Amino acid sequence: MNSEMFRAFEGFHHVQQPNGSYFTVPLRYVQLYPFEVESPLVVQAFDRILGRYVVIKKVVLPDGFYDRQPWKRAQRELNCMLHIEDDNIVQMYSCFTPASIVEEMTEFYIVREHMQGTMQNLSPPTFCEHKTVKSIFFDICRGVQYLHAMNISHRLCDFGHSNMEDPNANTPYIVQRFYRAPEIICETMDNNKTSVDIWSLGCILAELLTGKVLFEGRDHVDQFILMVRFLGNADHSFYSVMNEHARNFLLTYREILENCQSPPDIHAHFPDEMFQGSLSRQTNECRMARDLLFKMLVINPDDRINIQTSFFSPYELRDEIFNNIQNFGRQYNIFTESKH
Repeated sequence: MNSEMFRAFEGFHHVQQPNGSYFTVPLRYVQLYPFEVESPLVVQAFDRILGRYVVIKKVVLPDGFYDRQPWKRAQRELNCMLHIEDDNIVQMYSCFTPASIVEEMTEFYIVREHMQGTMQNLSPPTFCEHKTVKSIFFDICRGVQYLHAMNISHRLCDFGHSNMEDPNANTPYIVQRFYRAPEIICETMDNNKTSVDIWSLGCILAELLTGKVLFEGRDHVDQFILMVRFLGNADHSFYSVMNEHARNFLLTYREILENCQSPPDIHAHFPDEMFQGSLSRQTNECRMARDLLFKMLVINPDDRINIQTSFFSPYELRDEIFNNIQNFGRQYNIFTESKH
C-alpha cells in the first residue's frame, strides 16, 4: 500500500447509525452498519485500505475521571486484546480515538476481525452428525484453553467482559445472562476463576446439541432458579461464599430452592430425544455428550472439570480430533496432571 493512498484516507468522518448513535471513524472505514446480534455500539464496516470487512466497537468513557469503572473496563479490554493471538479467537487489528489528548477523550474504538456467522446460523441440517458438533466445540475449547493458559477468564463474550485472573480487576456483570455461571449470577467470591468458562462451555454444548438455549431466564433470579431446577440445589459451600445481600435475597426463595433435587439419572434427565435432528439417533454419541455436559454444568465451580480434562472426555477424544490434540497438547501444554 503506497503512502499516497494512506494520506487520501487521513482524517475522520461522523457516521450516524439507525439507532441514532454516532461513530467518529477514520475515512478508511465506510459502509458502517449495525453488526448482527451485537450491541448498538458495535458495527461492521469496510476497510478501504486493506480491502476487507471489519468490526468496529465503540467504547464510551465518561467526561473526566470521576467515574473510574468505565476506564477500568477499557484498560482491561485493551490489556486482554493486546496480548492475544490465536487462530480460534477473534483478532484485534487496531484501536483509535478522534481525541488529540487524553483529557478530551470520551470514546475510543477497537477494530477487530469480522466473523460472518454465529451459533444462530447453525441449525439442522447443519448438525447431521455428532462429528460436526464435536469439531465446532473442540475449536471453541482450544480458544478457551489458550486464554486460560494466559490466566484470562474470557467468559465467552467480547473482551470488555474478560479479566486477567485478578480479583481486584473483576466486576460482576459479565457474559450474556443465558451463559453466565451460577457464581456470576449470585456474585460469590469465586466469580473470577477460569471455571466460569467451563459453565459457559457447557451451556454452548447443550445449545449445539439441542438447538435451544438451555437456561433462558427472564432475570437473574429466574436464571438461577432454572439452573437449580435442572441440576439440583447448591450445597452450603456455594452459599457461604455469596455476598450477604445476595444470600439474604435468595432466602426469600428458600422453599423453591430446597425442593430442587439433583437428577438421579442424567441419561433420563437429558434423554436422546432432546438432541436435535439426527443427532438423537446416534445413541452412543449422545451418551458420551451427556457425560461431558454434566461434568461442565455443576453448580459448585470447584466440582467442575477443567479445560484440560475436557479434551480427554470420550466425546471429544475421537477419530480425527485425536490427531489434532497431539499437536495442540504440545503447543499449549495441556498434557499436565489435573485434579479431575
